[in-house]
Amino acid sequence: MRRVFKSIIILFLISFQIQAFGQLMLDDIKPEMIKQKTVRKYIVNQLDENKHKFAEIQPSWTINTDLSLYSKNEMSFLLNGNFKDIWLGYMSENPSNSWNGRKVSFGVLLQKFPNDIFYNNDPISGIETGQVYFLNLKLLMGIWNIPVAFEIVTVDSTEKVLEFSYIKGNKSSGMQQIKFLDIGEGQTKIMHVSYFKSDSHFRDRWIYPFFHKKIVRDFHRNMRHLLNLEKLKKRIIEDAEVQKS
Repeated sequence: MRRVFKSIIILFLISFQIQAFGQLMLDDIKPEMIKQKTVRKYIVNQLDENKHKFAEIQPSWTINTDLSLYSKNEMSFLLNGNFKDIWLGYMSENPSNSWNGRKVSFGVLLQKFPNDIFYNNDPISGIETGQVYFLNLKLLMGIWNIPVAFEIVTVDSTEKVLEFSYIKGNKSSGMQQIKFLDIGEGQTKIMHVSYFKSDSHFRDRWIYPFFHKKIVRDFHRNMRHLLNLEKLKKRIIEDAEVQKS
């Protein structure tokens, strides 16, 4: 019995070592695949802070965080369309499409479970917890560019809630929540609530809210456009099938 138990332990250790050996690291990111200089520099800073494993990138917000200590910004949007279709559209859209708009551009995405790296235009099957997004914010018509990174921490398909947290090391800490509400008559209300805090009261009071509202509007405007494109594609396919019959 002792010999069997010892064999199991040895097999487990070998399996763990093989898995660890094949695990992707931040060092495996290909800078030449990321077009934004700000994002490339941001990742280098993470490596300089001795963060190499994906798991070493941590969200700044946890379920025990006291959000009353954070500034709050709340916005709402109305979309025409089936409630479930809109939720699924947001959750299933390729993030490199949804986070590529007028004021934000997609840099790279790290998937913690299982380990993977996705660059712009790579096929990504929607939003999942454990995804870490590295983006570039284009402010003042692109004169001012700021890198930002956040992790998807909640995807609640029952309550229709998406939450993501800025990672530790961002200029701001906190989280954002997007909640989808079926208000009837073929309309969906989207509540986008942000909690944020930095080491600058001036930044939190004046700079962050001004630019943040523009970026949030840009994101949902882009998603509305993408959802319409998906409907158009579906209609084209259905029309083609009717013509064949």
